[in-house]
Amino acid sequence: MGKAGRFVCVFIPMVLTIASLVFQIIVGLGGTNANNSYLSNIYFLQANATAAAHNSSLINFPANNMTDPADKTADGKIILENFYAIGLWGYCAGSGANTTGSLLALGQTTAQSVDFCTAKQLHFWFDPRTVWGFTGSFANNMFTNDLNNALGYYEQTASKWISTLFILAVVSTAVEILVGIGGLFSRLGSIFTTLASLVTGIFLWSFTILATVTYVGLGSAFNVALKNYGITFYLGRTMFIYMWLAVACSFVSGIFWAFSSCCCSGRSRESAYNKGTIAQRTPYTYESIDGPAAQYHPTPMNNVGGRPTAYEPFRHGN
Repeated sequence: MGKAGRFVCVFIPMVLTIASLVFQIIVGLGGTNANNSYLSNIYFLQANATAAAHNSSLINFPANNMTDPADKTADGKIILENFYAIGLWGYCAGSGANTTGSLLALGQTTAQSVDFCTAKQLHFWFDPRTVWGFTGSFANNMFTNDLNNALGYYEQTASKWISTLFILAVVSTAVEILVGIGGLFSRLGSIFTTLASLVTGIFLWSFTILATVTYVGLGSAFNVALKNYGITFYLGRTMFIYMWLAVACSFVSGIFWAFSSCCCSGRSRESAYNKGTIAQRTPYTYESIDGPAAQYHPTPMNNVGGRPTAYEPFRHGN
């Protein structure tokens, strides 16, 4: 297999690694731009609060329990957006619905247009009590112990590790691509790229599994506690599709990088054959008398004592 074969062996994992990086970037951009209907509808979890505006449990809520009195209407209703889409760095919210141009959350029949997205924040976590202004005894009744425990884990542990692992995964994937360029020229370069791919896989798998477990569990806890108040949470299928596509591409590319480190040397068969032929002609090896040495050192055969025998220098007569 020559240079062309070597290029093919490295080209496949390189393309897969780049695809994984692209999917990771899309995950990071989800929920960051209200003017982009596609990116703003990429999120981990969405709270649908449409029914809450007409829920009698949220009417005549005491004003002194609100963090901002402007969150109440004149008739005592709490003002909520129709939905809150939770991304990696913040959330987007809106009050309108749009039936075209956006992918849907699990369980939705129409996509929703976005009014605003919050500023990006490292280690972001969605606190509905702060966002919705729920405080006091009403909030204590609304948020059960199980939900408070889930939110505590989400705030103190999961949100920090999710964002940290994501950053490490993106950086290590970019490094893997740069190191992979060396794999075009030698199997040694592929060995280093395989090691880089292993590190990337650890970060990317950890991020994806942690984010999946966290938001699936958090969505379940929200639905159990808030379903009676007309607030329902849905998983964002688009976000999870991109996350697991990034993992799949990274995993398959790692297999190909490992394959290219032990195979696809880049040498042609002809050069390998010539090298093997030269290696066979090493010093101090036996050559038959019919070989080249016979042309320069002819050895005559002499008789001893008239007997028809070959010349034997160490033979003595009786």
